[in-house]
Amino acid sequence: MFARCRQSINSFRSDERGAVAILFSLMTIVLTFMAGMAIDYARILNMRDRITSAVDAASLAAGQAMLKGDLSDQEVNDLAKAYFDQNVAKARAMGIVEDPTIVIDRTNSTVSIDAVGHIKMTLTRLGGFDEMELPVTSQSVFQQRDIEVGMALDITGSMSEWAGGERKIDGLKRAFETFANRLIPDSPSEKQKVRVGVAPYSAAVNLGNWASVVSGGKSQDGCVIERKSGAHDDGTSVFAVKADAVSNKSKYSCPSNAIIPLSDDKANLIAKVKSFSTGGNTAGHLGAQWAWNLISEQWASTWGTSGAPDQYSLISEDKLIKAVVLMTDGEFNTSYRGGSSATQAVSLCDAMKAKGVKVFSVVFGSGANAAAIDTLQKCASPGSGYFANASNGAELEAAFERFAGQLTALRLAK
Repeated sequence: MFARCRQSINSFRSDERGAVAILFSLMTIVLTFMAGMAIDYARILNMRDRITSAVDAASLAAGQAMLKGDLSDQEVNDLAKAYFDQNVAKARAMGIVEDPTIVIDRTNSTVSIDAVGHIKMTLTRLGGFDEMELPVTSQSVFQQRDIEVGMALDITGSMSEWAGGERKIDGLKRAFETFANRLIPDSPSEKQKVRVGVAPYSAAVNLGNWASVVSGGKSQDGCVIERKSGAHDDGTSVFAVKADAVSNKSKYSCPSNAIIPLSDDKANLIAKVKSFSTGGNTAGHLGAQWAWNLISEQWASTWGTSGAPDQYSLISEDKLIKAVVLMTDGEFNTSYRGGSSATQAVSLCDAMKAKGVKVFSVVFGSGANAAAIDTLQKCASPGSGYFANASNGAELEAAFERFAGQLTALRLAK
């Protein structure tokens, strides 16, 4: 009797058929829970990314408004809230997103935004997790960096042609006005200097009152061409005049509009550019040279106190942005010494970029050829947003506005 009982017990203990079913059931529960966690985790990341994008957009908009300086704290707050609401709509479709907390600190030049999202869990609730809270913080630090921009603007004869229903020169004038209004504050501040200089160019560059010093007293018409040394840098050695040209003498002409040193007088800059007239061939390298000279520390003693550019060292100290904007509607086709205009322009662009200067470039007009595009693409700083190809005045205006926006771009500190 005892032996039979013992045999039955041993037989039951060795039978594993029911254990497999139990193990399978337990594994199914675990796998289902893990799948639910993966789904919920993806939902959490998606919602958090959307909230983060909304907070960043609001922070940048508020910082840019503060940088411009014409809105009160409450108006900046309302602007940030509007940007947040506009960009957070898809996140709110996934759960609850609380109104953001916006802190404006003009003393430290920051805009801080905190937002909290709540998303309900699905299968993860099996593990006791009903809801996940998603806090997101963004701080926009708008830099107290000065900005110096030298603009090489094409005023050659082809700029009198029509593109997109208007003369190209009129499209340029409107685009410059948009650029100046976007970049230069209405009320200039000693706390942040924003100055723009303009080098109008065609077959030469007119230096006006500064021609005698730059040419060693030899310029009779106010214009200069390449330096006699042929150097492609921002040095101050004597620049040549028409009589010194060794080639293309027949293409030489002196534009009537003179160079404009760095200035924060927005109205005066716009008025002077609106007075530009067209004529002559395209010595684009001269435009590049003098746009650079306008912001080069080598020329600080030339332009007078208000137009004197600051030192390059301030760039590395994160206190200054130096930039050049190159604009043309055609191939750089005129030079007098030192190689082709395009080759010299690219060499100049490489040299200024090596010193920390940001180079923006735009080719304007549907008739711009591949050579012009290639030259200005090579001149532009690496990365997106530095080169544009505009077929009409509206596109040129949009490009100039993007350039101005990039110059005032803010750094996000998370």
